Amino acid sequence: MSGEYGGPLAAKWVARKQVSHDELLAADGALWWLQSDPDLGGIRRLMSTRPGAPARARTPPGVSVGGRLHAYGGGSFAVAADTQWVVAEDSKVYRIRPGNEPEPAVAVADGYRYGELHHAANVLLAVRGTDEGDQIVEITPDGDVRVLVSSTGFLAAPQLHDGALAYLEWAADRMPWDSTRLMLTAWPDRTSPGRLLAGSDREAVVQPLWGPDGQLYFMSDRTGWWNLYRWTGETIEPVAPMDADCAPAPWEGGYRSYAFTDSGPIVLTVHDGIGTELVSVDRGGLLIRHATDLTSIKPYVAALGDDVFLIGSTPASRPSVRMIDLGLPGERPALPIGPGISGIPGPQVLPPTIRTVRSGELSIRFLLHQPDGGLPAPLIVRAHPGPTDDVPLRLDWAVQFFVSCGFAVAEVAYRGSTGQGRVFRQSLHGHWGEYDVEDCATVARHLLETGQAQRDAVFIAGASAGGYTALQAACRQGPFTAATATSAIIDPARWEKVVPRFQRPHAAILSGPAGAVRAEAVRIPVLLIHGTADEIAAVDDTRRLVKDLATLGRPHRALLLEGVGHYLSAPTALEHALLAELDFYDRLMRREP
Repeated sequence: MSGEYGGPLAAKWVARKQVSHDELLAADGALWWLQSDPDLGGIRRLMSTRPGAPARARTPPGVSVGGRLHAYGGGSFAVAADTQWVVAEDSKVYRIRPGNEPEPAVAVADGYRYGELHHAANVLLAVRGTDEGDQIVEITPDGDVRVLVSSTGFLAAPQLHDGALAYLEWAADRMPWDSTRLMLTAWPDRTSPGRLLAGSDREAVVQPLWGPDGQLYFMSDRTGWWNLYRWTGETIEPVAPMDADCAPAPWEGGYRSYAFTDSGPIVLTVHDGIGTELVSVDRGGLLIRHATDLTSIKPYVAALGDDVFLIGSTPASRPSVRMIDLGLPGERPALPIGPGISGIPGPQVLPPTIRTVRSGELSIRFLLHQPDGGLPAPLIVRAHPGPTDDVPLRLDWAVQFFVSCGFAVAEVAYRGSTGQGRVFRQSLHGHWGEYDVEDCATVARHLLETGQAQRDAVFIAGASAGGYTALQAACRQGPFTAATATSAIIDPARWEKVVPRFQRPHAAILSGPAGAVRAEAVRIPVLLIHGTADEIAAVDDTRRLVKDLATLGRPHRALLLEGVGHYLSAPTALEHALLAELDFYDRLMRREP
């Protein structure tokens, strides 16, 4: 760290810098996205801007946008010329018209969770679900709901064009990054059965979109990589074949990793599990790589004419809405648009280095953040909250908090991470709590053996599924001095029974011999942080583990945050968590009880 921010960052300052931008969409000649700001209580607002105009909020302060369809929501708004529809935190749909307060778009409260809104041809479509299954529905202007497709499994991504409705479906015992089917049915004829276009037990199709040419585009991993394809009406053909993933695992609805420009080129992202770049492909199949300063791009790409917009970031800047000029050659910065959304000012940071180490028969990549004092340093190995997540090369102030306090931080893209193909993504199946732990331990040992980490000061930390990884590491003989687990999954078998329906197959697919974290197996001190309102990972499992550790006299600390959910998104919750983790490590390094 340098400049006026010299020395350790304040946890309170860090906790208030978590502005987020999501669900970027071009519609009605404008750019739309969701934005949350800790200074506004974390409310997610629908924002919009037109070329040359300032950004402004389109939802009132009392409405926070973002539902819970399939546990994680997505597809939270749709736009027409004089109307917007949003899914609020209660998972209901509201209609917003200029000068009016938001009003329910569905006339009768029905108990469904809504999401995946899509507006086309003056028709509003949505996906709604319960614990029994999903439906694709039309919401009429007078508030009636017409059921178009029903399934005891899952439905997603309805896309309407010229008398045809495309959508995704997958079975109740599968996850959408393992096996999905792209279906097509006639509109408005709701009696004809859906036609299978792509997808199988061994193929995951994601992100269908109708192109301006009337062809249906989608991402498929049929070759082992998520690449772009199109259905011409007769055949399916690849658009931009490559040995790289062009889409992430669909944890949320509404992802769009590609966009169509007016002059013809299709712009899409290419991801390698750590860094992301932007490419375009023209009608002749020519692939052009666009050099920008961006190293991480969220799965939302939009185009207005030939101007391309995305949510991008660099190792020195947080994600923000950016504009890319495809006509300019060479390396150049992506321009932030609109006041107040160009990133968060703060101290200068040293970009991390991308490292590789062998773990078993595979190469495992990780980001290494170094403190000002250089190496060797106390080390925190971070297991991301996947497993089907990645390690984005972007500024994370929570990481920089520990770097500013003298720690090196290694973020590991362990087996099961996305961005490195289907085989790597599925390599953790049946081995959760084993291969992920092995990969994190391998990184730690490598940094110890090469003199870059201080002995007796090697910690592992993780949240959610990464918390399970950290706790399983605490149960093994290894290089770690202590472990921190935030919002952790403790027992995959019990988690499978209580987690929202969408994620129940995940534990079954991943689970292996490691099983539940047992207090008697814990070998090193652990810190457990958990919100009492967590709906993803049950806090009762953490309470039970804390009690068992206390009974056995095993060294541990616990921080239960009242009324806080899975993500510790409230600034005070994140502040308390950061301070508790730092104090935990400091006491251990000072050899205090």
